[in-house]
Amino acid sequence: MTGLPPFSLEKTDSFERTFKKLAKSKAYDNDFPNTIAAILKDLLHEVYPRNSRDEPLPGGISIPNEWTLHKLEIKVGQGASGQVRLIYLVNEGKLIIRPLWIYSHEQFQKRPPDKELRSVIMNVIE
Repeated sequence: MTGLPPFSLEKTDSFERTFKKLAKSKAYDNDFPNTIAAILKDLLHEVYPRNSRDEPLPGGISIPNEWTLHKLEIKVGQGASGQVRLIYLVNEGKLIIRPLWIYSHEQFQKRPPDKELRSVIMNVIE
């Protein structure tokens, strides 16, 4: 724990859309939504867990200084499809977390294309 007060979670349309797509995958069991919900709940108290790291912004984008981009690696199964990534924004001043995108390692080995990620970030920050 960081000692900071708990953060609030502001879900985004892009996160909801990508979560629904992953949840439909046959690679995950019926408990997948509960697993992700528990991970999001844990983020409220520990914004930067060991399996997270700072993520560089896509090229050609600038966001207000109070926002930072992060990627959380989540192991939910075997193989490439069992490695899930969550990209999220954090505003420490306002104690806000905005999940942007959840995807499997099978979908994107590193992260979604910069053009798409840039668009999602800009929509969420505005």
